[in-house]
Amino acid sequence: MYAKAVCLLLLSTIIPVSAVQVTGVLGGEVILPCTMTKNLVDAGRRSEYPISSVHWQRKDRTPRTVLKLLPSGVTYTVLPAVSRALVQTSLIGQGIFSLHLKNLKERDAGTYYAVGKCGKSKTECLVRLRTVEVIQFPGGPLPENSAVNLTCRIVGPNNSSTSVRWLHRGNLVQPSSRISVIGRNLHFHSLTQEDHGEWSCAVDGVRSSVTLLVVGISGPDPLAIYTAIGSSVKLPCNITHLPMEKGFHWSKDAKTIRENKQVVSLNNVRPEDAGSYQCSISYKGKRLTRHIELRVIQVSTLGSMFTKEGSHLKMLCNISGSTGKERFQWTGPSLPDGQRIVIKGPEVDLPDVRAQDSGAWTCSVYGMNEHLGEVEHWVYVHAAQTADVGSFTSWHILLILIIILVSCLAAISFISFRNHKRRLSHLTALSSIDTSAVSQPKNVSVSE
Repeated sequence: MYAKAVCLLLLSTIIPVSAVQVTGVLGGEVILPCTMTKNLVDAGRRSEYPISSVHWQRKDRTPRTVLKLLPSGVTYTVLPAVSRALVQTSLIGQGIFSLHLKNLKERDAGTYYAVGKCGKSKTECLVRLRTVEVIQFPGGPLPENSAVNLTCRIVGPNNSSTSVRWLHRGNLVQPSSRISVIGRNLHFHSLTQEDHGEWSCAVDGVRSSVTLLVVGISGPDPLAIYTAIGSSVKLPCNITHLPMEKGFHWSKDAKTIRENKQVVSLNNVRPEDAGSYQCSISYKGKRLTRHIELRVIQVSTLGSMFTKEGSHLKMLCNISGSTGKERFQWTGPSLPDGQRIVIKGPEVDLPDVRAQDSGAWTCSVYGMNEHLGEVEHWVYVHAAQTADVGSFTSWHILLILIIILVSCLAAISFISFRNHKRRLSHLTALSSIDTSAVSQPKNVSVSE
């Protein structure tokens, strides 16, 4: 038994130590492995003093101690690695001497050498540590159409022949007309909103990532907005990833609008509000621009919205600024059985209006695969006149009412004028009486 243990110890000193390659991400945590075989652990436990210890060093030009765990249980750690380097003391009795490095820094890259002991058994470990990070230049949020370069920076031993893979949101990146892969560099010739998000450099199964913030105006370009006549609508010019509310330039049909906010609000929309709007803003020397096409849905009628039974009514749904590719569908008011009239096309022709046609008619506008907007038009149907009064139309009644009103006003004016004239005659008579009384002198006689 003792001979077998002695042979194991001799083999451990003869067999050369093979290096293990470890790659870690800056700012993360990495484990430098070092484990004693089970046979050596068992042999060490049978030693006279089965106490474990480990000594980790940097194998640079001048070896430097990183961490030392003495047989007494005292742990010594160099100042730069304090609170960042540790060995799990509860595991060294099992022959696990691995070094844990937290908050990995670029200066941690290098070759590490460890000697772990368990009684008289000893094991040696050699670990080459590399660090990896993705560097963005220029940094920070970037505007659309700008250029940027991502570099996968690898520091440490044997990094010259290391290959890298680039991933976007977990998917392998393929070179294109906008993106070039040159060595460890990923170059964007012209950023778009699709480039926003996480980009990763994968090395030996480890990923270092950076998040690209692409500043632009959200939504498609151009953006088409359909709205009903008389409604309120908002034209958005929302900037992504930046809290910018002012500094915008707006124009309609190439004419400047006095607005500098992200959103332009239009109330009581009219057909003349339809047209091509443009918003723009400058950021880091790039001008961000979006075009908005406002299209107004309206209904024109042949006949009055106040119509009587039996008359003829036509309603035409049209769009100011139409592309000519829209599809129309009319939906009428609910019928007594709960059903609703549905008519395909822009026109509704009612040659014989009935009472059940009264109510809200909705014209819906559709694109290829989506609902674009709608407008509501009300029809009021009144019963036809009876034969006795059939000869009187609405304007006849209105004319009679106007004549009666004018007659009443004339009578009131005449009475007021007559009363006013009567009051004036009374005032004149009173004035003449007072004057005559004052003008006659009194005769005073004096007797001696």
